[in-house]
Amino acid sequence: MSAENELLLAYREWHRLAHAEAKAIRTRNWDLLADCQLAIKDFQGMVSQLTIQARQEWASAGCNLAEKEQHVHVFVNDLIEITRRNQTLLQAAKTAARDRLDQLGDAGRNLKSLQRSYGGLTSSWSAAA
Repeated sequence: MSAENELLLAYREWHRLAHAEAKAIRTRNWDLLADCQLAIKDFQGMVSQLTIQARQEWASAGCNLAEKEQHVHVFVNDLIEITRRNQTLLQAAKTAARDRLDQLGDAGRNLKSLQRSYGGLTSSWSAAA
């Protein structure tokens, strides 16, 4: 298989992983998200190497390099857009988690306050009985 074909297959797989990453964020499946991010990191290195090899193939074959690069940039631009959307989704999930944590912290503090208030009354009532 040519380096160009391998490069395009790698981009397609990266694209699939980016969509799986979005699904993981939406479903709050953090294990899947971590797996997707590790796989994407692997593909980034692979794509770099395949890009170098494909460029060498194109130069050796006398291909129109600008046309070939433009074809690859379609994949790159799409991945950039998906990544931006995923970052926005992840930021929204983090914000929601922080808000929920703040709510739970407030509830815990209120509960402790109530326990102190009623704890003092219960002791007084026990002593009077």
